[in-house]
Amino acid sequence: MAGHIGWWGLGVLILLGAGTARAAETPHLNPSGFTSSQVCGTCHQDIFAMWKGSKHARAFENPIFAAAYRDLQREGGDARRLCLRCHAPIAGITGDLEAQQIITREGVTCDFCHSVAGVAIRDTDSPFVVEVGGPKRGPKVGASSAAHAIQPSILHKSSRLCGGCHEFRNPEGLTTISTFSEWRASSYPAELRACQDCHFLPVNGRSTVQTGNPVGSRIPDHRLQRSQEQLRDAVKLDVPQVIREADRAVVRVAIRNTGSGHAVPTGHPSRRLLLKVEVRSAGSGSILGEATRTYQKQLLDGSGRVLVRDAELMRARNVSDNRIAPHEVRTETFTFSIPPGEAVRVHAEVEYLYRSPILARQEWRVLVSRQETTVPGH
Repeated sequence: MAGHIGWWGLGVLILLGAGTARAAETPHLNPSGFTSSQVCGTCHQDIFAMWKGSKHARAFENPIFAAAYRDLQREGGDARRLCLRCHAPIAGITGDLEAQQIITREGVTCDFCHSVAGVAIRDTDSPFVVEVGGPKRGPKVGASSAAHAIQPSILHKSSRLCGGCHEFRNPEGLTTISTFSEWRASSYPAELRACQDCHFLPVNGRSTVQTGNPVGSRIPDHRLQRSQEQLRDAVKLDVPQVIREADRAVVRVAIRNTGSGHAVPTGHPSRRLLLKVEVRSAGSGSILGEATRTYQKQLLDGSGRVLVRDAELMRARNVSDNRIAPHEVRTETFTFSIPPGEAVRVHAEVEYLYRSPILARQEWRVLVSRQETTVPGH
């Protein structure tokens, strides 16, 4: 049998070869700069796949931001300082303000967030303290990696990490994006509920390929937002009372912010909630009356004119705001004329609406909740 290694020997060589391959696959990080998310993805494959489909990954290159960014540049504003600090945050650190490097165009990339050592919420120019090329920070305690040092970070469990971007004051000193302060003013901090408790919910997956796939393995969901599902969890609608009188119906509708630690809607003022209530004949189905309420944050100039375009928002001086706060129950009352003695159906629904004022012609609409009740005739 000379010249034959046998099955046992072949198995040893396969195992040795696999170990060598794994060692060879250990990525090399940039010790003095930022490392591309593509490199992070060689080990953190499941997390990378989720992040790749997130708004963080598209923060710089999504068409709506790109159009608004160009519009602000045409207006002569300091677009690079105002916008890139959050849509391409490493640009201000590396000096790549023209976004020539691929890693800059990765948007809110892995190595940026996991290099943040501190956050100064009120510092409009540079809210983040970043240790470039240092240990990778995260909420996990006791983790180790062959590729890089790991620093457990309480900050990465805190809403302050998110507040560096999700809180913005324009050059006039007006807070135009107030998601962090909405959370801070709510009962969520006292309840020890941070942004991550909703936006980084644990899902099935592996932290790294090296850990294998143990049963029940869970990782934070780096998609950050579950879009329509999360909206429907956050906002509930009820029709608690319909009072029928001789020739009219008084309808009370309640909207509850039951699952959001910030106002609904939050973020950019182009987002709004629309409540629609209509009364129809229970027999013919014809509309007897309808009414609407809109909930949104509007930014105004000094004369009270509503501002829409992003370039205009930089000059806003006042705010009109009737959004639904965390845990708030907003009750609206509507009165409709109806035929005496006729049974009617009351239909109420809430939609979430978003349209970019500079790019999108179509409005993005999500039906969040609906309720219907029948009022018998006399």
